[in-house]
Amino acid sequence: MIRTVRVGDIVGFRTFTSVIRYGEVVDVLMRGAGGRACRKDEISIRLKPDGHVVMVQRWRLAERYDRRKI
Repeated sequence: MIRTVRVGDIVGFRTFTSVIRYGEVVDVLMRGAGGRACRKDEISIRLKPDGHVVMVQRWRLAERYDRRKI
């Protein structure tokens, strides 16, 4: 699980078919006690390149990309 996720980060996440999709984080909904990170956090991601926004749970995040390398 990626510990730090901020709005604007480019992240990759696993779909139910184990394919990794990637996109830009547009919102983070913290569900842990006291606003701490936990597995059930919901993260809204704008998919690349189609622009659809999906909501995934934090535990599905596979990696965070460096903007300079994309």
